Amino acid sequence: MALAGLGRLGLWLHLRHGSDVSGGISLPEGQGPLLFLSYAQSRKLAADRISAILKKARPDLRIHELTPGGHPDPDRNRDMMRDLLGQARPFAVLLLGADLPAALISEAVAQEIPVILGEADLQPRELHWTLTAGMRRDLLNSLTMIFATDTASHETARRMGIAPRRVTMTGPITEIRDPLPCNEAELSVIADLLNGRHSWLATCVPASEEQAVLTAHRAALRQAHRTLLFLIPASAERIGPLAERCERNGLIVAQRAMDEEPLDDVQVLLVDSPEELGLWYRLAPVTYMGGTLSGDDDETRHPFEPAALGSAIVHGPATKRFATEWHQLDAGGAARQVVNPGELARVIAELTLPELVADLASNAWTVGTGGAGVAMQIAAYILDLLKKVRT
Repeated sequence: MALAGLGRLGLWLHLRHGSDVSGGISLPEGQGPLLFLSYAQSRKLAADRISAILKKARPDLRIHELTPGGHPDPDRNRDMMRDLLGQARPFAVLLLGADLPAALISEAVAQEIPVILGEADLQPRELHWTLTAGMRRDLLNSLTMIFATDTASHETARRMGIAPRRVTMTGPITEIRDPLPCNEAELSVIADLLNGRHSWLATCVPASEEQAVLTAHRAALRQAHRTLLFLIPASAERIGPLAERCERNGLIVAQRAMDEEPLDDVQVLLVDSPEELGLWYRLAPVTYMGGTLSGDDDETRHPFEPAALGSAIVHGPATKRFATEWHQLDAGGAARQVVNPGELARVIAELTLPELVADLASNAWTVGTGGAGVAMQIAAYILDLLKKVRT
């Protein structure tokens, strides 16, 4: 094949993809409609999920991915973007995430190609009167549709003056995790023993946080004197010392490993293994995720575990291990963050009130299980656009 005359863009694409179609630009094979998809690596899960839904609905659909480092720069190289879009003629451009590739957006708008932004996580600082914020506002105002990840992003878009019909709040596309299983017979027995008393769970708690958790439980007992704590230490070796610490704190303790039951006078039930977490998440309307207060988080569990089972979530500031998931939960009003042991005690005491727990748990469930629905909503919009264009 002669490569002369392809130009920089055609040559680059030929070398990358190995086939020459559409005037020297290599694109997915086939004659079906073409969608351009641009996303950062952090949005790969969302991109894969939307792509799968689109391909299932339209097997002939071709999706050309513009991923970081693997294409002409869609942010700065406007000439290349003009050539690429002009020759490829996608029916739409889908962007995922907060990045706004200026050259790609500007040229798509100039060529009257719809540009859709999904997973839009917008920050209030974008309302400031700076040159960068102003440029982003202009780009956002040129988009065909914006799917915001949370109410704060939705409100930011509205305050920018973006027309209401072009902004919708969907929530984030989250990882879908199957709910942890449990022994249904065991669940029924323990639920009968609780007989409506309030309970909460502190899971995989490192030794550095044990006293903070017990202090928080004593605060909860002052608010609701029958409150029961299910406490799972980060290491089973801590069960003995932890039982002694409970007693020093004036708490009546039982141990799961010794087949002791949470009878009415028991205030703390020590559990030696996270293997039954599906049971405790179902029983406890509130869960504190151990390791997030101190940063001693080697055993910290995935935050969508309690979310998927309707348990309201409390966590500390150490969220690096599951940073994306914690951001999604916090932005969705689906978790309460505390910054120190004193605040943990205050929040755990507050969450003995059912009306405060209900909204938090409902929001957590929505974030933890709603990712598939959000992906379908964005895909449905793309498919509707496809029906309106000649392909």
